[in-house]
Amino acid sequence: MKTTPTINETYVSGVKEGLILESPYVMGDTLNGKCGLQIEDELKLVDHKLSDLRAEGATQQSITLTMKDLGIQRSQNYGWTNTYVFTKAMGEMLISELKENIPVVIIRPTIVSSTYKEPFPGWVEGVRYAFYISKYFIIYFHFE
Repeated sequence: MKTTPTINETYVSGVKEGLILESPYVMGDTLNGKCGLQIEDELKLVDHKLSDLRAEGATQQSITLTMKDLGIQRSQNYGWTNTYVFTKAMGEMLISELKENIPVVIIRPTIVSSTYKEPFPGWVEGVRYAFYISKYFIIYFHFE
């Protein structure tokens, strides 16, 4: 049997402490338990807002700022901290929805980029660390 690996990040789990169980997101899941998250509805909302702004003759800068604010508001509405983690979670939902009978493995590697204690909490040697790990992290699964 072949499977399709998907690499995501632990950030889709939001800001939580303690043991975080790894379970895939399915359509409609939210971090705060709020009902009603449907990706198609979110896309319609974005398209409608963008059309309204263009019809009003908004500047590109105004459109960019308004759409950014809308994305943050929608992310936080469902419990995610920002649009980055919100869209990553929605990507997992789409994979779950569209995979049909194809087995899928979602891998969420943890990338520790700062220290816990030594030499002091939060210390980071350099910012390239996480970039190199993610750039060269390639996984292939083949189950027979």
